[in-house]
Amino acid sequence: MLTFASNRDQAQADQLLQPCLIRVIDNLRKHTETLDWHSEYLEQVQWPRGTTEAQQRQVKALMAELDQAPPAAVAQIQQALDQLPTPMPIYELRLTRGPYTASLNLWDLCFQVCFQNFDPEQPAVVDPALLDPKGDIDWITLDEKAKALVAASLAAVTRLAVCGDPPLPEAIE
Repeated sequence: MLTFASNRDQAQADQLLQPCLIRVIDNLRKHTETLDWHSEYLEQVQWPRGTTEAQQRQVKALMAELDQAPPAAVAQIQQALDQLPTPMPIYELRLTRGPYTASLNLWDLCFQVCFQNFDPEQPAVVDPALLDPKGDIDWITLDEKAKALVAASLAAVTRLAVCGDPPLPEAIE
């Protein structure tokens, strides 16, 4: 689960994450149009560590029940859900060409754009270069960082899928 180094980082991330995700998706679209790979977007869920199969089934059953519930039952179902682990949606770009498959996690790419030296095991720190001195988004820097990261990531995963070689270190920064 994403944690932040400070309240300021969380507030800045609230401002930046949607524009970062939009830039990542737009750059992926531009790059995949020029690739000879078939691309598709997949939505999956990731459960918090330690979530049991029984808890997953219970959450799924309650979610299905919530969709059909009369207004009087919604609060009770929501209260039960609040006591259970919550899955995080994962959006993945899957690329295929013949027998080769490569994939990229869109949230990971977004986090790499938004945060400085992003490591999912560490509290996130917003990349200060993405904000101007007034605290507004520096759109040019955001666009350039997203474009470079997407290009490097696509090159790395398609090279790995075809060659089996690990990606070059400079391609993953």
